Amino acid sequence: MTHNDAAPSRKAPAKARRSRLFAPFILAGILAGGWCYGWFWLRGQAEQRMDAQAADLKSRGYDLSWSARTFSGFPFRMNIQLADVRIAEPTGWALRVPQLKGEAAVYDLTHWVLVAPGGVVLTRPESGDVTITGEALRASISHVTEYPPRISIEGAKLTFVPAPNAKPFTLVSADRMQLHVRGGGPDDQGAVFFKADGAKTAFPGLLGRIAQDKTASMILETRLSHVSYLRGRNWAAAVKRWGEAGGQITVQQSQILAGDAEGKAKSGVLGVDADGRVTGLLSVAIKERADLSQPIRTPEQALAAAAQAMGQEPIIEADLRFDNGRTYLGAIDTGPAPTVY
Repeated sequence: MTHNDAAPSRKAPAKARRSRLFAPFILAGILAGGWCYGWFWLRGQAEQRMDAQAADLKSRGYDLSWSARTFSGFPFRMNIQLADVRIAEPTGWALRVPQLKGEAAVYDLTHWVLVAPGGVVLTRPESGDVTITGEALRASISHVTEYPPRISIEGAKLTFVPAPNAKPFTLVSADRMQLHVRGGGPDDQGAVFFKADGAKTAFPGLLGRIAQDKTASMILETRLSHVSYLRGRNWAAAVKRWGEAGGQITVQQSQILAGDAEGKAKSGVLGVDADGRVTGLLSVAIKERADLSQPIRTPEQALAAAAQAMGQEPIIEADLRFDNGRTYLGAIDTGPAPTVY
């Protein structure tokens, strides 16, 4: 008697099919768990680095402090909210921010976008506080391994209000403002770009006479040499160290427009003396149409009036020289030289 072989069992293949069915869900669960762990680990690292940085700055006479700190943004972003932030350096310069919000992508915690919805308070040593508010005030910081890092500050509908008994600030208001700082250039170069539109100013000296009480637009674009030397225990020490290393400022573009008046620096190289005042020479062109029905009060108006009387365009082309703490337009002393610290 013969026996037929038993039919193969179908149970094992069915189990294999079911395991393959659940495999993607198991893998997704493992990845989600790993992502969750990674996000909370990154948050812990951010807290530790902030605390370590604050302690290091305090040991060197600086201050980085806040009254409250919260993290959010899980799972794809790292958001931080700080209250009563204070950043100060030993010579008295300080920045106070009632509320600061920041965010970064979890895959790039070297690029942060910061917003100050309540504005900021700038403290100037010996000059007092200035409260800066506006419809928008934000900043971004990236490339933190470079020196200086890439910093961009932008604002809209800004007002600059000095505290009672404080000295005036050079800006009164601005419809739009932007400031960009870049490092990492060739030959140890850095760059600074500043632009303000619809600005009311309180400049002293020559710039103040150009702007007067008109709404002005301003552009300043410069390159700095030996930028890696621009560091020290405080701002004044950093600038002195940079100057001693041969640091210079090359003006690539500088212009102020205020009504019919215009001031433009076409070229020049500047430095900083031991007292913190600008030194050097700029080739400038100044256009100021004098009101011949009014008394002449400034050297620029006198030169413009003379040009108009001869039927010429009232444009003054001359060297603007900063020397021994004074500013000279040609041979004319127009006031004190700007200070850096």
